[in-house]
Amino acid sequence: MGREIKRVPIDFGAPLNEVWAGYRMSDDLRLPTCPDCNGYTRDATYQWVEGIAQLLLMVGEDIADQQRGRPLHPYLSALTVYTNQRPADPSATALSGGLAGRHPRGWGHDAIDCYSATKAIIEAAGLDYETWAVCTGCEGRGNLGTPEQVAAYDAWERSEPPTGDGWQLWETVSEGSPISPVFATSDELASWMSDPAREQHWVPGHVAAQFIADGWAPTFVSTPETGLVSGVEFVGTTEGGER
Repeated sequence: MGREIKRVPIDFGAPLNEVWAGYRMSDDLRLPTCPDCNGYTRDATYQWVEGIAQLLLMVGEDIADQQRGRPLHPYLSALTVYTNQRPADPSATALSGGLAGRHPRGWGHDAIDCYSATKAIIEAAGLDYETWAVCTGCEGRGNLGTPEQVAAYDAWERSEPPTGDGWQLWETVSEGSPISPVFATSDELASWMSDPAREQHWVPGHVAAQFIADGWAPTFVSTPETGLVSGVEFVGTTEGGER
């Protein structure tokens, strides 16, 4: 999720700040959500285990938070009755990193880490992750429908906007939509991005130019050196645009 540069025709006229039509499935193809799992594909037992996995990861994150002087997360505060109010030791980070397959970064563990930790717990119990706790109502699809409806749903594919000589800024926080006019050159797009009239979205010209050359940036980046900054700013000020 973030910002990216697309090369589109100069006269490309898709509405700004609206999801590109080729990224939206038509309503007549959408399938009803499974009422048993509410579209989650797994049953309630899996979701309980996932919640426990998230708590285990939070224990590992808490070490770094305490070093920054932050209070214990409320979810963990409820568990201190078992620890005599003592905070976790640094070994907790080793545990959360082992479950997730990587240690928490500047913003902690993310959804991918939670997935990995949940999978590790299930497999440690000797269970097949691919089949355990799959919703029986939809057989793990998350939705319902006739075989014909399912086939049409599965056959749908996103279609990209037409390509051309123009330069345009898009957001990918949603399915994807254009958020700038189309410009004839990258320099013109950089000038638009560095216009102070854009207020909180303004970035210096050299930052915009580096981001455009790189072509993509996440929405935000947090590191010990930079703190929380926009992805465009991070890419535009990192040597070589490295992410």
